[in-house]
Amino acid sequence: MTEKIRLSPFNFLLAVAIVAVLIVTGLVTGLIPRFRQHTELSAETHKLSVPTVTVISPKPGQSASNMTLSAEVRPWIETPIYARANGYLKRRLVDIGAHVQAGQLLAEIDTPELNQELERVRAQLSQSEAALGLSKITAERWADLVKTASVSEQENAEKQADFKLKTASVEAARAEVHRLEDLVSYTRITAPFAGAITARNVDAGDLIVAGAGKELFHLAQTRKLRIFVQVPQAMARSIRIGQRAEMSVPELPGRIFKPKVIRTAGVIAPDSRTLLVELEMDNPKGEVLAGGYAEVRFTESKMEVALTLPA
Repeated sequence: MTEKIRLSPFNFLLAVAIVAVLIVTGLVTGLIPRFRQHTELSAETHKLSVPTVTVISPKPGQSASNMTLSAEVRPWIETPIYARANGYLKRRLVDIGAHVQAGQLLAEIDTPELNQELERVRAQLSQSEAALGLSKITAERWADLVKTASVSEQENAEKQADFKLKTASVEAARAEVHRLEDLVSYTRITAPFAGAITARNVDAGDLIVAGAGKELFHLAQTRKLRIFVQVPQAMARSIRIGQRAEMSVPELPGRIFKPKVIRTAGVIAPDSRTLLVELEMDNPKGEVLAGGYAEVRFTESKMEVALTLPA
C-alpha cells in the first residue's frame, strides 16, 4: 500500500512563502530594467526636443495726427449781469437769444426811495451853496475892514473860518449828490459788450436786491469761440503756438473746422497728466454752438511714434 505523505501546517506555510518570494523576485528582476530604460528614454527625448516660442511683431503706436481728443467749446467772452441798485424791475427789453450791442439797454429798475433821496440831497446842496455865497461875501468884507482896524482880528478870523466851513459843507453835499447819481445810473442795466443773451432770470415787477447774488442776465460773445483740449503728456511737447488743428462737432457731421492754438497752460496737470491747450476760431454765422462737445485732431504735430505690442 502506498503511504500518503502528510505535511504539517508549518511546512505548508513555509512552502507557500518560498514560492511567493520566488515570484516577487522574478517580477522585480524583470521590471526594474524596463523602468530604467523608460526613464532614460524620456530624459533623452526631453533633451532633444525643440521648445515652441510664440513670436509677436511690434506695431507703430498711434501718432499725434491720428489721435482724436475730446474738446470743450466755450464763448470768447461771457459774463453774468447783476443789479447794483435796489428796487423793482420796471421793464425788460431783451430775452434769451437776443443779440445786443455794447452799451445797449437791457432793463430798467424803478427805485422811488433812491430818487427821493437824490432830490433831498440836491436841495441840501442848493442850501449849502447859498450859505457859502453869503459867507464868502462876509469874509471878503471883514478882510477889508480889519485892514482899517474897523473890526478886530478875532472877528475877522471867525468869518474866515465860517467861510471855510461852508466850503467844506458844499463839497460834502456835492459828493453825496454824485454818489446817489451813480446809484441812479445803476438802475439802467446795459450790456458791457456785444453778444447774445443766453439766460434771463427776471421779469417786470420782480423785486431786485443789489448784492443778493441773483443773476439778471447772462451775456456771451459767440462770434468767436475758445476751444479747450486736455492733451496727454506724451503729446504735450508736440503742441506749438499758432499751429492749426481739425475740429468736428456731432451736430454738423462731415464739417471740419480749423481752430488755431493760441496758448497752453505750460504745465502738466498732476491729477490728469494732461496739458490744457486753448484754441480759437471765428464763428461769424454761429454755426458752432458754444458750450458743446467737439473732437480735435492735431494734424500738424510732429512726434516720434513709439512701437507697441498688441495685447
